[in-house]
Amino acid sequence: MRSWHERLLGDLSGSLRRLAFLPEAWRYRIVSTALGRQSRYFRTHRLRIVHIAPGRISIGAANHRSLRNRAGALHAMAASVAGEYAAALVVAQHLPRGARLLVKSVHADFRAPLRGDVQAQACIDPEQIGAACAGAGGRLRVAMKVIDATGKAPVRGHVDVVWSSPSSTQDTGP
Repeated sequence: MRSWHERLLGDLSGSLRRLAFLPEAWRYRIVSTALGRQSRYFRTHRLRIVHIAPGRISIGAANHRSLRNRAGALHAMAASVAGEYAAALVVAQHLPRGARLLVKSVHADFRAPLRGDVQAQACIDPEQIGAACAGAGGRLRVAMKVIDATGKAPVRGHVDVVWSSPSSTQDTGP
């Protein structure tokens, strides 16, 4: 039997529709908690969902002492982890129920030191949304950027995400 967080994340778009009666902040906290139960890195980096819209996700990362580099700024890899989660979730919200998602690669360009808290953003266009909704397995390259407290985006890149359809994940033994 699957736990509540596996059920919620296994049908993210359906779960978001069912939670629509709640205030926005509560919905984001519930999904963040579910993701934290599913993924140790989301939890230990203390990431949180800031905004969810069709084709768009923002994940926040605070400048906690445990995530800082020797210069006292948020470590660039911690910021790229937030971007990775944002890209995966933006695709996951459009996948059919039960589809399995996997991040294949992450490419991040670090252009300047990060200042203060950050917000990782990922978005996909309507054509990419259609590809994710199609039901079959697929692959998408999702653009992501990390915006720091100055409003600039010192980290930009992309994440390659692959998924398999629910029917191909089921065992069809003899």
